[in-house]
Amino acid sequence: MDQQSEQALEQRVTQALAGTAQFKAPHTLEAQVLEGIERRARVPWWQRRVPEWPLLAQLLFGVTGIATAAALLLLRPATPRALGTAIGHPAAVLQRPAADLHATLNLLAVLHRLLDTMAGTLPDGVWYGGLALCAAAYIALFCLIAFCYRLVQTPASR
Repeated sequence: MDQQSEQALEQRVTQALAGTAQFKAPHTLEAQVLEGIERRARVPWWQRRVPEWPLLAQLLFGVTGIATAAALLLLRPATPRALGTAIGHPAAVLQRPAADLHATLNLLAVLHRLLDTMAGTLPDGVWYGGLALCAAAYIALFCLIAFCYRLVQTPASR
């Protein structure tokens, strides 16, 4: 950070800390906050979160991830025979994933027909009861998470 932006940041932090509470903060708090900001600014870009990376690095990371996932899906199992087939006949690489996709779609079609048959035989009360049970479970889970969060975040009484 350059000197001017550092001073501007220091002034903003000082103003923010001065107007936050009626109690005075310890004198060391401001120094600790500024030290934490400086320490975070010194962290190299590759050790930060991906959204904080430079745009080119983000794009390369995304492209590399997609290429790796595609290679893992298309070239499995990578035996010498499969690699020889892939090099000699590139279209053959897509035959196995296409067959797997066809089998998966057939299985999903069978499950869809089964669920459609089962759904047609259930009375409306079961559907509404199931929806009410899901809503109650959602609310209970939300309350449990909120309780645990407050339990963890509440400082111990002294």
